[in-house]
This record gives sequence, structure tokens and C-alpha cells, in this order.
Amino acid sequence: MATTTRYKPAAKKLETVDDVNLALRDIGLWEKELEAIDTEAHKRIAEIKTEAAKSGEKLRGKIAETAAKIQAFAEYNKDELFKDKKSIELSFGFFGYRKSTKISIKKTTLKLLKELHLDKCIRVNEEADKEAMRNLDDDTLSQVDAVRKVTDDFFCETKAEEINKDLLKQGA
Repeated sequence: MATTTRYKPAAKKLETVDDVNLALRDIGLWEKELEAIDTEAHKRIAEIKTEAAKSGEKLRGKIAETAAKIQAFAEYNKDELFKDKKSIELSFGFFGYRKSTKISIKKTTLKLLKELHLDKCIRVNEEADKEAMRNLDDDTLSQVDAVRKVTDDFFCETKAEEINKDLLKQGA
């Protein structure tokens, strides 16, 4: 039976504020590397999208042009082709007409819907505004089944400018 060697990770502890400062520098350097990787990826994605749009331009044009010809044919022959039906099935596909309903509204529509109590026709997205609730006192918060929680959340952030200066120093 083969023996298995176990390794225990030896994470170096940070023992001084200087150690933490250097750790923050490391994080900043890694963030810069990630930013460069992400920037390059976004650049490549944009290039690929542009290339795909350019490559498909002729085909999209042909599709639109041919669809317009089919529509013109259907319009010209509408009385004959669509007497008894809305669409025609062919071996390579369908063409025809579909009933489509669109509602167009004016700026006054919402007000008039409210006046006529047509509430089912009004879309409302209600939710508690926690930002506004920060201004309420604790008694008012308790009246609405809310509570203020104050915590000390840990954070660490890097100083990109200082890391750049340090990189320049090392390169010189």
C-alpha cells in the first residue's frame, strides 16, 4: 500500500503593521494584474464582436432583402393566398400574417387610469427604501418592524498611486 504524504499549509502570519502594509502592497499589485487581464479580455471580446458583425454584415443584408421580397410577394398576392388562412407552409418554411396587438399611450394615460380606478392596468414596484429609512429614529423603525444594525465591518484597500511609485522605484 502506498503511503500518502500530508502537507500542512504554512501560511505566514502577519505579525507587525509593516507586514500588513506589505500585504496590502501585494494585494494592490495583484489587483493591477487582474485589471490588466480583464482589460485585455474586454479588448479581445470587443474585437471578436466587431469582426463577427463585419463578417455577418452581408448575410444580414441578404436576409433582410430576401425577407422584404417575400413580404412584397405576400402583399401583392394577399387576396389570393390568404383567403382562408393566415399563413402558408412550404417545404422550407412558413410565411404569412400574425395578428399583433400593440397599445400606444400618451403622457396623460397613467393619470387617467388612476382617475378611472383602473389599478389593474398600472404596474407598481413597491419596496422599502433602506437608504431613506436611515434617517428614521429607532422608535419609528421599530413601529415598522425594522431595526438599525451598526457593525464594524472589516475592510482593506490599496493605494494604487503608492504601489505605482514603488514599482517605478524598483524599476529604476
